[in-house]
Amino acid sequence: MKNILKYSFSILIMVSCIVVAGILAFKVLILDEMPAEEAAQPEETAGENKTDIVQKPNPEDAHFVLAGREYFSDALFIGDSRTMGLWQYGKAEGADFFANTGMSVYNIMDTEVDVSGNGKVTLEQLLESKQYGKIYLMLGINELGFGREKTVNKYKELLDWIKEKSPNSIIYIQANLHVSASRSESDETFNNANINEFNERISEFIDNEKVFYIDANEIFDDENGNLKAEYTSDNTHILAKYYVFWVDWLLTKTAAPDSDNT
Repeated sequence: MKNILKYSFSILIMVSCIVVAGILAFKVLILDEMPAEEAAQPEETAGENKTDIVQKPNPEDAHFVLAGREYFSDALFIGDSRTMGLWQYGKAEGADFFANTGMSVYNIMDTEVDVSGNGKVTLEQLLESKQYGKIYLMLGINELGFGREKTVNKYKELLDWIKEKSPNSIIYIQANLHVSASRSESDETFNNANINEFNERISEFIDNEKVFYIDANEIFDDENGNLKAEYTSDNTHILAKYYVFWVDWLLTKTAAPDSDNT
């Protein structure tokens, strides 16, 4: 009886070894026949689809060229008090300006502005009566006290609306200018941390083909990212004589032909 059990156990072990060897041989055979790249890919779970990762455009990848002042002959500037300064002191001859000191994404659609040669009009009336080759948009400083997400969404709605109303225009999203260090360090709302956060959010709306992001802070900031004290008298706006520098800088940030930006 003991011998029978002994032989039965031995046979069981041998059969198990044969089965395991067969399974291993089968796996090796199948893997050898599969293409290397197919064998290396992990299995997909049921119902899972592969999607390509879309790379967001980087403002620094835009290709800009130098233009003459005639570039502004079919331009529209939209904005708040900083844009008012461009109109009054920047010498951007030929451009139209839809701006006032309290302009924001929350009131822009209901606001009438006296635009030279067009009378007092809303932005919708202006864009329906005249087509612009390029539109400069600078809003956000007056909205810093509102909820950030709501303001960003309103900004995007405005941008999309402008694109619909003026589909052939090149649009330049202008970064909001910084305030001085003294104001930034003492103001819980109007400070450069908030300005930077908002600027970063709106910079994501570009495509570097028809919509671009440009940041004039590079010519007005000190080494710490604050508006230089000598450039301002109220810690918020640049002095009148420096708006011409801003306009000259804008002419170095004009979109190259489409073939160069794609």
